[in-house]
Amino acid sequence: MKVGITGTRNSISEKQIKEVVDFLKTLPPGSELHHGDCLGADHAVAKFASHLGIKTVCHPPDRDELRAYHESTETRDPRSYLARNRNIVGAVELLMVVPMQDEWQPRGGTWYTHDYAKKKNVPVKMFWPTKPA
Repeated sequence: MKVGITGTRNSISEKQIKEVVDFLKTLPPGSELHHGDCLGADHAVAKFASHLGIKTVCHPPDRDELRAYHESTETRDPRSYLARNRNIVGAVELLMVVPMQDEWQPRGGTWYTHDYAKKKNVPVKMFWPTKPA
């Protein structure tokens, strides 16, 4: 299964860590995690996936200031943030959303990607920081 990650560039909550790791453990063998290689949620989830033996596919941004430089199994060509986020959505069967907020927001890359996935009929799985799933 191919899953993607979009999320906060800040640290993720203990609740999110537990739920993300528990979810990653349910993925079938041969699964891939597609991530945007930014600090915060992207980097944390990519590290968890690598630790669990899941292939990681990096879709890096074309700007370096927020890059995590995760050592991924595969790395795609750098793209602008929005193009990179659309490419992740286009490459996956499910998008994991790990936001900083406990409710949808009208702005921000995480929510742009969430909304784009919904528009493209890619299922999303929410990992809220504090509220129940």
